[in-house]
Amino acid sequence: MAGTTSSPHAGARLTVTAGLFTPAWLPPGGRGNGLRAPSWAPIADIPARHVGTVLEALLRARVPAHAAPAPRPVRVVTPGERAPGAVWRLRVGSTSYTRAEDVLMRLLRTLDV
Repeated sequence: MAGTTSSPHAGARLTVTAGLFTPAWLPPGGRGNGLRAPSWAPIADIPARHVGTVLEALLRARVPAHAAPAPRPVRVVTPGERAPGAVWRLRVGSTSYTRAEDVLMRLLRTLDV
C-alpha cells in the first residue's frame, strides 16, 4: 500500500511506494508528488538529498512528477568532478515537460547540487 509523508507546504503530500497496490506508474522504491499523467519522460538525474525539494516544487507548479533510484546515471546534475553519491531518476508528465524544465532551472540554481 502506498504511504505518504507530510511536507511543510499546505496540502502537499509525497507518495512513497510499498506494497501490492502501488500504482503502476511509480517505480519500486520511488516517490511521486501525487499528480498523475498519461505518459512520462525522464528529465534529469538528481542527488537523492534533493528529491523531496524537487518533487514539492513541481507539485506547486502542477507538474506531475516521480523519482526513483537510478539504475545508472544518464545526466547527473552536479557540477565539477565530484562523485554524485546516490542518484535518483526524475520523470515528469510528458505534456508538462517544458514547464518542468523552467521549474528545475530556477530551483537548481538555489540548491547545493
